[in-house]
Amino acid sequence: LGEETESTTYTVKQYADAILADAEQSQYHQIVKDMLSYGAAAQTYFDYNAENLVNGDIAGAGTAEVPSAAGSDVAVSGEVSGVTFYGATLLYRNKLAVRFYFSVGGNIADYTFKVGETVYEPVLKDGKYYVEIGDINPQDWDTSVTVTVNDGLSVSYSPMNYIVRMNQKGSDNLKALLKAMYNYHLAAKAVAEA
Repeated sequence: LGEETESTTYTVKQYADAILADAEQSQYHQIVKDMLSYGAAAQTYFDYNAENLVNGDIAGAGTAEVPSAAGSDVAVSGEVSGVTFYGATLLYRNKLAVRFYFSVGGNIADYTFKVGETVYEPVLKDGKYYVEIGDINPQDWDTSVTVTVNDGLSVSYSPMNYIVRMNQKGSDNLKALLKAMYNYHLAAKAVAEA
């Protein structure tokens, strides 16, 4: 306490390059390559600094194709009077988030939206209410998030549901992003399970 320490600031690219240059960090090389590939695909998809892609001249990102059938549907069970599941989507931010939309016919205060024991406050947007579950780690993108309403209606969806579904009908740039996401997920899962 009270002592100053020296700090250094790195960009994600500089940090990634340092890991890739370090043979002692070889167990992380694949995830770093796939993370950079995902970042570059996101830059292209969102047309953000696309002339200076974060993966630069780094080769060796994963080439696995997105599965065409596994996990492409939302699972809905049970019912609660006055609430209907409307849809789910994936949001791209610092970390991925899954957003669940509901039509609510009664007073929203009469309904409790939970994931596990955590209660989420629904937000009104365009006549629908949504709850958003964020900070989903890449190794968990194939794990469903389940929202329950008043312990009666249950809806399960995962980032992988979105990846598979949109890969079947998205634009070429979106498909490239989804493939990069899928390979990043596979690399993250391998590191987490090592």
